Amino acid sequence: MIPGRTLNSYFAYYLAWAFFSYALRTPWLLLGLVVLLLLRPFLPNPAALARLFGRARRLRAQVAVNRANVTARRDLATIYLDGLRARSALPLLREGLALSPNDAELLYLLGLSLHRSGKHEEALSPLVQAVDVDPRVRHGAPFSVAGDALSALGRWEGALDAYEHYQADNSSDVSGYTRLARCHAKLGDRKAARAALHEGIRTWRLLPGSMMRRQFGYLLRAHWARAVVLREPTAIASLLALCALLASAGYFAYRPVLGLFSHPSRHERRPYDVSYLDFARCGSQSTADFVGKYDVLSEPGQRQLPDDNETSARNFEIMPDRIQFDSVLREELCLTKVFELTAGSLRAEAVWHEDIADPGDASLVGLRLDRAGDTTTLTFWDAQDGPSSPSVSYRLRRR
Repeated sequence: MIPGRTLNSYFAYYLAWAFFSYALRTPWLLLGLVVLLLLRPFLPNPAALARLFGRARRLRAQVAVNRANVTARRDLATIYLDGLRARSALPLLREGLALSPNDAELLYLLGLSLHRSGKHEEALSPLVQAVDVDPRVRHGAPFSVAGDALSALGRWEGALDAYEHYQADNSSDVSGYTRLARCHAKLGDRKAARAALHEGIRTWRLLPGSMMRRQFGYLLRAHWARAVVLREPTAIASLLALCALLASAGYFAYRPVLGLFSHPSRHERRPYDVSYLDFARCGSQSTADFVGKYDVLSEPGQRQLPDDNETSARNFEIMPDRIQFDSVLREELCLTKVFELTAGSLRAEAVWHEDIADPGDASLVGLRLDRAGDTTTLTFWDAQDGPSSPSVSYRLRRR
């Protein structure tokens, strides 16, 4: 897992967020997927989190019991690094090196921890020592980390030399070519930078399928560097075309995705039952400034809902999250989702209880509140058939 992190395991974050959005029936929360994608470099691998809260506990116990256990310190430090807790790894690695000063693995991990802790200059010495002890440690990874540390210090010639050493043993690592290209660009050699990027892209095309999938993110970074670092016109045009394609896909996918959140499937629509009506969301939405007690002025153009009666309503009360009134029984419209809310109107979805004393007797309805002057009109209809279906309408005045 060090220094790179796998791509596929991060889909656990995206899947969990999508499920969370769907469970709340709130499609705009899907925008959080973009935020998660942008924050990915700062989020620990989900698998690393599992180790951090699982295996790390056992290793801490082993370290406390056996002061000479170098392996437990190394493994625990590795878990901390995977969990983006580099500062927590430092004392463990220093204790391990006090017991085994020529351990190339510990020297490398110490340099990596110092670099990730922002101590770039201090990181160089243990990285150089690690290579002196074992030039093959971690397949040349100390050179890559040293190059990153030197880049952070602005020492581009040293960084270029480190990356070249790393790339000599890791010619299939696409990200290494992008690092080389950035160093060449900083040193003013645009021709070498372009050659490095194109070699990285060519290398990705020659990789086996499994490696291509793992390094797809590195390929995207290489193309991004072509547009941002080298400012190649074709790369910039491709980037703009990709952005337009993604925007178009989002535009055309918006309504189908919204439908997944707003409507049950055909199988679930026959009929609405308690298994579909999400009572956990009942009352989760706000009626805003419509709250108050109302008198019924009239019931214009009332049309029956199935199994409804024509008994007049009274004692209207719009509560912060629901509407209640009396007919033969005490009825309730409990908001589950708000689609539109302005100063003068509210369009929502609600669970309609024809008798609040019998929670099982319920159905899903669409609902509108429209304010005009000192009167408010409440209309609701069967959500299965939409606003064109028979509806019930009341004209109200706040007391």
